[in-house]
Amino acid sequence: MEARIFRNGKRLRIALFFPFLWVAVSCFHSSMLTAQTMLSAEETMETKVQSLSITAMDASFQLDGIPDEPFWAQAAAADNFWMKQPLVKPDASPGTIVKVAYDAQNLYLAAWCYEEAPVIVKTLRRDSDFWRGDGIGVVLDPVNQHTFAYFFGVSPYGTQADGIILGVNQSVQTEWDGRFYSATQQYETHWTAEMVIPLKSLRFNPDQKVWGINFIRNNFNQNETHTWVPIPLQFTNTDINYTGQLVWDMPPRQVSSNVALIPYLLGGYQKEPRSDKPVRSLLESGLDARIGLGSALNLDLTFNPDFSQAEIDEQPVNLTRFNILLPERRTFFLENRDVFTQFGTGEIQPFFSRRIGLNDSGQAVPILGGARLTGNLNENTRIGVMSMQTEGTASTVSHNYSAVAIHKRVLKRSIVRALVTNTQGFPKEQQWQKDYSRNAGLEGIFISEDGTLRAWSLYHHSFHPGVDRKNGMYGAGASYSERNFSASIQGSGAGENFFADMGFTPRLNNYDASRDTTIRLGFHKLYSDFTISTYPEGKSLFNRHWLEGNATVYLNPDGSFNDATQRLNYSFFFRDRRFLRFYSQFEQVDLLFPTRFVRGAQPLDPGYYQFLKGGIFFDTDSRRPWYFLNSFEAGDFYNGQILSAETRCTYRVQPYGSISVGATWNSINLPSEFGEADILNITTRLDLTFSNHVFWTSFFQYNTQQQIFNINSRIQWRFAPLSDLFIVYTDSYDTPGGVLNDRSRTLLIKLNYWWNL
Repeated sequence: MEARIFRNGKRLRIALFFPFLWVAVSCFHSSMLTAQTMLSAEETMETKVQSLSITAMDASFQLDGIPDEPFWAQAAAADNFWMKQPLVKPDASPGTIVKVAYDAQNLYLAAWCYEEAPVIVKTLRRDSDFWRGDGIGVVLDPVNQHTFAYFFGVSPYGTQADGIILGVNQSVQTEWDGRFYSATQQYETHWTAEMVIPLKSLRFNPDQKVWGINFIRNNFNQNETHTWVPIPLQFTNTDINYTGQLVWDMPPRQVSSNVALIPYLLGGYQKEPRSDKPVRSLLESGLDARIGLGSALNLDLTFNPDFSQAEIDEQPVNLTRFNILLPERRTFFLENRDVFTQFGTGEIQPFFSRRIGLNDSGQAVPILGGARLTGNLNENTRIGVMSMQTEGTASTVSHNYSAVAIHKRVLKRSIVRALVTNTQGFPKEQQWQKDYSRNAGLEGIFISEDGTLRAWSLYHHSFHPGVDRKNGMYGAGASYSERNFSASIQGSGAGENFFADMGFTPRLNNYDASRDTTIRLGFHKLYSDFTISTYPEGKSLFNRHWLEGNATVYLNPDGSFNDATQRLNYSFFFRDRRFLRFYSQFEQVDLLFPTRFVRGAQPLDPGYYQFLKGGIFFDTDSRRPWYFLNSFEAGDFYNGQILSAETRCTYRVQPYGSISVGATWNSINLPSEFGEADILNITTRLDLTFSNHVFWTSFFQYNTQQQIFNINSRIQWRFAPLSDLFIVYTDSYDTPGGVLNDRSRTLLIKLNYWWNL
């Protein structure tokens, strides 16, 4: 069969791409004419550094959410907040007042948050959906060098959130947990909050008298974010390059004891109908230890770790030619993960923690133990050292996984970083010296002082038995970002012999469906994108609307064409939080190997294909009890057509949780020998928070592409700070032909306790 596809009407469908571009540009041009007549408040942002004094409290303190102690009346106030979103301008309303104090053991915070409408809080679960509801938070940079900071926040209902912030990506990484305490009270015109942050939860220099600080107020009902120190619109709400000064009357003293032991005990049973022992009982124990070394280093130890309380993976529908990256959900690997995971490119990640203790099917491989050291050696150098040892099983050999990462700040905000990984197997029947995979890489990132300009380059090299060529990975690029315009361009690639046994390299593995084998093939990639935004003021329906475009080209190792994608979006973010996007996508593929998209059908022949598709995405106001998300896509798919639709309905009972039901449907219609299929994926998620300490989460999924039906239900009781009792039920079925066949079933009870020494 001739695989070079040019069907009747193809030119007409491709031509639809260009009117779409013309309409989008016209809409944007009209809005820009209005925006150009307005003076941005960012141009008048104050340049002086805002300062807040903190003094020791001289009276007793009661944590009840009512800041009525006498010393609060004397404490300096942080007020006159700026609006950060949807526009940057001074005198944010309604008002916010925050005050701070300290004693030998703790840092104290009191806040008065005035409201003009009822508050919105979506859940009582810690670290969940904090930015999708009302709340007040503090950013603390104890070193005051804009490289690392802590975040602590609380909602009007007392829901806590915390995490760490890095100077590279600026987002809050909530996987970090620190012990802190809070209480809130709600009134007719405002709500108040008190927070107590133990100094032992922080790493700081006891000689440092000035810390960086900012306060963030999420006023969700008005769809606004307010900050004490103004932050330009194009940067995140927690950007630590924009902080004020917290000036101590006396530098705080480091609390000497900073060691925590977290033992666990687990019991339950597991049923596997296809195994020789269909039912087996489980009884396990283990221990984690967290040790503070000096003012800025953390040592985490784990012995016989267990991750049974982690939520099971949601199996996505995959209509691409390559494997999809599934997220890491295990707590030990999530905390401080950024020090290892920021390396590489989108297609190549030299470090990916799911390769440790999980096989290719996502099944657990026993981990005997491990250690991780992370933190700051000094104000400019951050390190990470990890070593994990797995136990051999009937299908896998014992492995050691080790990694060392170093991040060095240079100039004002730029970074040079290095990563070395080593995977060492210990097979029983061959020399262990030949069972290894190692990688070493160096990356540099230049960031201008105002953050608008970035440039980066990287190179990683792999060392694998019997391989000495085509084993490198490279990348370089630059980006520019300001209020109304951003753009980037980059190039990257990898040789076919670049192995990363502790990483993720999907693009290198090409599946040949006819021969049922995988062929490694290197690639070169070129990518560029742009975004043009406008932020209407006055009575406009929109907070923002913007035009986005990107283009990606992949080349084979010899420079010949492999595939390309061009995509154009126009998006509208409404003042009432509705979101609307139109998009068009044109793809060209020189298919190198037979590829099957429909189970049991004949694979598509190698050859050249080009196809155009477009779609629409819309979601409703997420502040309402009922929230809907809908999308529709239609167009060509190789030598056939595809229709795709997604819908999700969520009902929320504030603040006690939500239930959501979602479904995706993909209808693939290829010529008869290549198959037709309707792929359905249905998910249901129940998330109930009975209090700030008791939670119940259940997840159900039916996926016809994977032919599975999964159930995961988890009850969590946080009976003490960072100490939990879990009851977890997991059930899994194969569903060939729509018939349920038992695959596995597990019921577990797990108890862990955080014990501070």
